[in-house]
Amino acid sequence: MSSTEESELVGPERLIYFSDAVIAIAITLLALELPVPADGVHGNAGVLHFLRTHLSEYVAFLISFAVVAMHWLFHQRLFRYAKGLTGGAIQWNLLWLLMIVLMPFATKLLTSEADAFQVQFTVYAATQALAGLFLWQAFAALRRSGLLRENTPPGIVGTTLTWIAAVVVTFAVSIPVASVTHSASLCWALLPAVRFALRLAPEGWFGLRRP
Repeated sequence: MSSTEESELVGPERLIYFSDAVIAIAITLLALELPVPADGVHGNAGVLHFLRTHLSEYVAFLISFAVVAMHWLFHQRLFRYAKGLTGGAIQWNLLWLLMIVLMPFATKLLTSEADAFQVQFTVYAATQALAGLFLWQAFAALRRSGLLRENTPPGIVGTTLTWIAAVVVTFAVSIPVASVTHSASLCWALLPAVRFALRLAPEGWFGLRRP
């Protein structure tokens, strides 16, 4: 890479800090959407009944929090090895952030009282799967441009990419399952198993490297 090309590169720090801020806001919005007892709820029994009634919303919050936190972990584990950014990496990163900020909406839609389970589930699962796909593409753009530091550990990169691929596969597969059962969310519990299966894939599949 020539000195002129290096001078045109964008430093990764601003994108990383911006991404961290967006993720923090998304997690905060998730919490703000949690239902709390209103004036009509009285006493310990009333509050406990209210909490039980809205249990599905609290579970959806925990799942969304875990996934957003996982995406943040993936991002910081990969982008800390960037020595510069190109337009392609920035564009994919912004698409990833778009999915992140949509997660509070997708979570609220999933737990709403609308009688459209397949649509609600598909929006939520597709948001998660696309987030993983866009983050994968953002890092792939870095790697194609040769913008990774020389000391980038292949083990950490390979492990992280395997987890991202598992997120994409797990949530994407759950979408057609939702057309036949309302228990499609149980597919998400298979994430560790999917990740294990991807580790057994031949080296080089999807750009993966074994740790």
